[in-house]
Amino acid sequence: MKLVRLSAILLFASFVSLQCQAQCTSGSLNGTLFYFSSGTIKSGTATLSYAQLATLIANGNGALSGQTTISTAGVLATLPLSGTYAIQANCSGTATLSTSANTAQLTLQLINGGGTTLSSVAESTASELSEGRFYRAANANGGQCSNGSLTGGYSALLSGGTYASSGVRTTYNNVNQTVFNGQGGLTISGEVTTGSASGSPLSGSGTYSISANCSGVAQINTPSGQLNYLLAYIEGGALLYLENDATTTISGSADPQLVQDILPQFAFGGGWYSALYFTNNTSLPVSFPVTFTTDGAAPMAVPGVGASTQITVAPLGTAIIEAQNVGTLTEVYATFALPAGVTGYGVFRQSITGVPNQEAVVGFKDANATESSLTFDDTNYITSVAIVNPSNVAATVNITLWDNNGNMIGTSAVPVQPLSKTANVLRAYPGLAGIVGLRGLAQFSVTTGNVSVLGLRSNGPAITSIPTVEQ
Repeated sequence: MKLVRLSAILLFASFVSLQCQAQCTSGSLNGTLFYFSSGTIKSGTATLSYAQLATLIANGNGALSGQTTISTAGVLATLPLSGTYAIQANCSGTATLSTSANTAQLTLQLINGGGTTLSSVAESTASELSEGRFYRAANANGGQCSNGSLTGGYSALLSGGTYASSGVRTTYNNVNQTVFNGQGGLTISGEVTTGSASGSPLSGSGTYSISANCSGVAQINTPSGQLNYLLAYIEGGALLYLENDATTTISGSADPQLVQDILPQFAFGGGWYSALYFTNNTSLPVSFPVTFTTDGAAPMAVPGVGASTQITVAPLGTAIIEAQNVGTLTEVYATFALPAGVTGYGVFRQSITGVPNQEAVVGFKDANATESSLTFDDTNYITSVAIVNPSNVAATVNITLWDNNGNMIGTSAVPVQPLSKTANVLRAYPGLAGIVGLRGLAQFSVTTGNVSVLGLRSNGPAITSIPTVEQ
């Protein structure tokens, strides 16, 4: 095993690839970096698979330190790593990286003053052919990563080889969707292709853990056994994988899948004000559209905003969309696809003459859900719901209610056209009048289309939001 002997161009780039104009120093290179590479090593007449994932810290003063895990033909080695670097005023530089097995010499070229990191590394010698990249960790601009840093679906592509006891390599490709729940649990579904055989389904569930420096591990239980991976959560929200199981040299990456989110109610005028808050928890700027749609599936222009607007949020920044209490009451819903690392919520405010303003904070909903549930309380309160079918096909939303003892109260079937919404007090839907004076569970589900539900509880002018659970 050896650390790849590199001839490297280290690119520090933002969305624009411009050679830095300002003076660079060694302080321009700092923080946690991940080095990820794969390729082949020739040993005698055999060509062996090679993959590596390293975690490095550049101290901003010319020193590098960290650890690397190298997989060669299914044999793993984890080694400490150290080095030095120097950056010139013109943003070029040099570095050395050393393990107990090898010392690598690198040449560096910083772009955009070292603001963010994207690097290309290539190696071609008589015995080695590999390529890789350096990435800045997702928390490059401060803060700490955690399990909560990973949420939602990721599209993963892993490849390499497996090695039998004889040392014979069998090619391996794995394409899957991995869904992280933000609390250390995950599920996976996809397809695996080995050798010349046709692809076979892959499914499983497991756990993951992300450390403060954005490195991590994952264990996935599948019908054919457990898969174990080293992870690196990089700036921009993507993941790097290195399988650390014996007899495998498999690596790859995963990109976040933009999942459509929705706020099922957005009202303005007639005593109501609404707002959307978006916070970018990453160190890269993000941009995404927000659209507004009427209950009848038509675009609706929000005063001062429009029917659709492009939101750009600076690194670690926050943006807000407001609909003021002006004119007659207008009710719409809002949809948006949040990039990885962007969070937010909605705010409703009701203004009534002679009464202090009342506000409720509501969370965004998954526009791809097919089931949603909430806890209602119609003892001394009234539960209201906004129900949206965000899909392009008609849906019948089946509502089932149970009381606090688990006894069924009633059911209702509510048709909702594509991209449309219905909003009402829960007890007003056919078959649900029996909830008066009770509290319990309300479940909303569809067999075609999708359903997104927002719940509010009111007592006179006072309003509060009701959390929903979606599937």
